[in-house]
Amino acid sequence: MTLATLSAFLLLVAGAIHSYSFMCRKLPSERQPRNYPQKRGGQFLLDTLWVLIFFAGIQLAFILSMKLGVVAALVYFVALPFAYQPMIARFIGFDGLKDYIKYLQQRH
Repeated sequence: MTLATLSAFLLLVAGAIHSYSFMCRKLPSERQPRNYPQKRGGQFLLDTLWVLIFFAGIQLAFILSMKLGVVAALVYFVALPFAYQPMIARFIGFDGLKDYIKYLQQRH
C-alpha cells in the first residue's frame, strides 16, 4: 500500500466515524443505535479516535505534497459528509437523510 493510499484510507475511515458520531449525538438517547456509546466517556473516546485517525491521514497527505494535503482536507470537510450522511442515516434506522433531518426538525 502506498502512502497516498494509506492516507486516503485513513481519511475515509475517520470521515465515517466522524459522521456517525456527529449524527448519533444529535439523536435522543432512546433513538441512538445500540452500538453508539451512551456514556460521555465512550463518546469522547469515539471522537478522539476519529480525530487521531484524521490527523494521521492528513499528515501523510501533507508529507506527500502540500497540494495533496489541501485537496485532502477540502474533500474531507466538504465532500465526505455529503457522501457518508445518507448511508449513515439508513444505517442508524432512518429511511434516508431526508427522514433523519425531518425527525430532527420535528423535535425542535
